[in-house]
Amino acid sequence: MSGLFGILQLDRGEPLGYANFLGLVQAWCQDAGGFAALGLIIYLLYSRSVPTAQSHSEKLRVPVSTWMLAMAVLSLVCYGGVLALLIMGKGAPPQPPLPPPGMVLKTEPPVWHRQLRPMLLMVAGIFALMGICEPFVRDLLKVRGRRIWALARLSFKEAVRYRILWVLLALGLFPFLFTGIWMSSTRPVDEFRVLIVFDSIWLMVWVLLIGAIIAAFGLPTDIKNLTIHTVVTKPVERFELVLGRFLGYVGLMTVALVGMTAISLLFISTTTIDPKAKEETETARVPRRGKLEFASRKADFDGTNVGREFDYRRYIPGDPTAPHRAIWQYYEIPSSMKSAAGDAVPVEFTFDVFKLTKGVENKPVDVTFRVVTHQAPQVAPRQDQRGEWQWGDLPGEPGGGGEIRKRAYDADVAALVARETGAINAKPGTPGWAAINELAQKHGYYERRNVGVFDYAIGRIEIPAGLFRKAAEGDPGVEEGKDGNRRPRPRLSIYVKCEDGGQLLGMAEPDLYLLEANQPFAVNFVKGMIGVWCRLCIVIGLAIACSTYLSGVLSLLCAAMIFLLGFLTDHLNDLATNRNVGGGPFQTISQLMRTETPTTPFGESSSAKAVLIADRGWAWVVRRIQNVIPDVESFTWTHFVSEGFNVNAEYLVINVLMMVGYLFPWAVLAYYLMKSREVAS
Repeated sequence: MSGLFGILQLDRGEPLGYANFLGLVQAWCQDAGGFAALGLIIYLLYSRSVPTAQSHSEKLRVPVSTWMLAMAVLSLVCYGGVLALLIMGKGAPPQPPLPPPGMVLKTEPPVWHRQLRPMLLMVAGIFALMGICEPFVRDLLKVRGRRIWALARLSFKEAVRYRILWVLLALGLFPFLFTGIWMSSTRPVDEFRVLIVFDSIWLMVWVLLIGAIIAAFGLPTDIKNLTIHTVVTKPVERFELVLGRFLGYVGLMTVALVGMTAISLLFISTTTIDPKAKEETETARVPRRGKLEFASRKADFDGTNVGREFDYRRYIPGDPTAPHRAIWQYYEIPSSMKSAAGDAVPVEFTFDVFKLTKGVENKPVDVTFRVVTHQAPQVAPRQDQRGEWQWGDLPGEPGGGGEIRKRAYDADVAALVARETGAINAKPGTPGWAAINELAQKHGYYERRNVGVFDYAIGRIEIPAGLFRKAAEGDPGVEEGKDGNRRPRPRLSIYVKCEDGGQLLGMAEPDLYLLEANQPFAVNFVKGMIGVWCRLCIVIGLAIACSTYLSGVLSLLCAAMIFLLGFLTDHLNDLATNRNVGGGPFQTISQLMRTETPTTPFGESSSAKAVLIADRGWAWVVRRIQNVIPDVESFTWTHFVSEGFNVNAEYLVINVLMMVGYLFPWAVLAYYLMKSREVAS
């Protein structure tokens, strides 16, 4: 496990940001609208079953308007169009190929789809939401802030009186007294990371547990003890009870979370930690990441797979004559890097060294970094040019232009070496660095050879800021990508080469980045707790929604089950896409009954086809269940904080919006359940 420390791993892709907002809205309308359509149909059928002889209060609890009927019809018409497109096999967005069973399925970020089928699904969902929410919105206009505030204060005070709350909070601080025991086997370089991970997870579990218990037993206890009658008999809307409970419990647990966060920061700052571990992790780096691709003489080279089960990184072979490169490409140049402090921009990296030979103990692998702008394009070498990449011609430039520019660069380097001995190896802060910057800005080219790289250790080099000023000039134009499509040319590219024979250098896209700034660690830790707060709101919202109809124990179990299923994303994705080794549940049962192994070919008989169809139906059911389960992992920032990376405010805004979007359908459900209950005496 120690090999997984030292670098932020984004195996599920970049966190969701503003660029994904429209895609999230479209996906929400489709998913929430689908359940709204189902709920609207059930509601209308139930309203038809209410006898006309029922009491007036019963009819008020199940109102049906012309608007609801119209929205239901429009929604069904749209869903009928989706079904027709599905039968014809038209109007679907392109689907990326699925990895083979057993491999991690990387979830693609939501994007806005303009194809007919997703657009119709979105419109159908909007109509269904407009129909089911009509009574909800009408009664919401009757809600008054003063009444909600009074109910929230009452819920806050009632929860404070629970002795179990304070007992659990006190027990939550107990493990911090025995740091020396549970950290005794931790490597010194990993101490700070382990401390942050343990502290964050323990704090999250404890706060969520307490919040779920309080929220699940609040309303059922009031109904059981008949104390709720003193409220509902007054001019108070039923949904105000739900909102008041939610705000009161969230307010109380927010105070508890703030207190435990302050204690955690105090605990972290006073714990004796290895200085090197603190230097690596007690910060909040602001990285600027590029797009990674692999290149060699062969156009189809996409990195080497060394056979590891965790296929997160790809590898390039090491050798002085190796033409293989890992290339990070940047299409935009941050303005802050053009005038960086010391006229140098840090580049940090963490690579995996996969050894084919034992090599020399404690000797780093030599790596060459070549940084070029779009004015100095590089091309793969021919067979007779060994492993060095050559200077390519610019678009519209006569043949041989790259070679001419390369000779001009070599001449300037020779003149610099003759004028200032050792200037070519100058570092930031030394007299020769200004000359290096001038040379880099003139030619758009800089190279650092034989940089020592250790396995999973954070390395760092500085590159001239003049490169960024050069890269920002002119129009890079377009080029043909590896997939054959036209794309913009990158303004800046970083080429990485492994020089040591018998070694392979592994990397993933987040493994190298430009360091834009460093933020305070304490602020970053607090920002990481916002993800915990969003989870807390989800748990409390789930527990309260369930408690409007179920008992306290059942509400707690139901909320816990729904929330905990959010941690089984990989397994649910495999079930939803029918990618399990051995097939779906019906195929597995069939093979067990025939005493066949999971890898045995299933056959092409009619019975086998029927089993596969049943498995596809089950996968469809699992995909619908997935829409009810919160995306818990998207609220996790522990890996950012523990590895010393800044949690962008953009991510937190999207987190809060996702939390509100997830809880809204549950609020509508709680409204209908609370309205349908007879709780007045």
